[in-house]
Amino acid sequence: MTITRQFSPIRPISLISPLRLIGLIAALAPVFCAATRAATEYETQLMTLVGQNPLVLEAPFPFVEVSRLLDDDFAKRRAASASATPSHRLLAWYIPKLSLKNQFNEKTDRYRSLQVQVMKEMELVRYGPEDLKKIQADNTRGLAAIAEEDAATVFHVLDLSQFEKKAGGMKILGYAQLGPDTFTLLIASSMEGSDLLGGRAIEASVSCATYILLNQKILILSVNGIELSANELGNTMRLTREWIKLLRAANNAK
Repeated sequence: MTITRQFSPIRPISLISPLRLIGLIAALAPVFCAATRAATEYETQLMTLVGQNPLVLEAPFPFVEVSRLLDDDFAKRRAASASATPSHRLLAWYIPKLSLKNQFNEKTDRYRSLQVQVMKEMELVRYGPEDLKKIQADNTRGLAAIAEEDAATVFHVLDLSQFEKKAGGMKILGYAQLGPDTFTLLIASSMEGSDLLGGRAIEASVSCATYILLNQKILILSVNGIELSANELGNTMRLTREWIKLLRAANNAK
């Protein structure tokens, strides 16, 4: 097990409207045996300070942290995060191991990614469960609660075809409860892609943006899918649930 520890001073987090959160996410935009998974799941850990509170960051298998390996891309994402309103700090960026290999080989395949962010204006503030409930009430008012098994229904009821035709579309599909002391916004979006072959395809996808309370701090977890479909929405929700469980265990959350 290799543990990489990074201590970086970070600041405070605060309430962000769903539309601003969507804009921020848009700006950043097989089965293995149990023994193999256990050996690699904790391959890298990052430790950071949010205010004065230490937090352990890691991601589910097969995701690896790539901020130092894809430093130019990470710098662009961090700049986009910092210039958002309100301003955020991008703490970590994860992609699957195979996708990292493809990036080094200059392949243009789309890949899933995970991001951890903190809002600067809230970094020094200490929060409790009641504070998170208030933030959830403010951010989910009027939204439908969606469970993992509802993914197919969402795509049957909502007409999301426009996202495949035009870049710049965004919509909150609803919210989900995927773990204790969290709430998750489910988002559909589209953007204009750009690849090394000169392609400018419209890239539509789903993502999950999760507010999570850890060690009296609130972080925002972004899980970005690779396509706009019910199957991908369900996969993204399951991946988010797994990530929440992993982070809570790593930080001894009760």
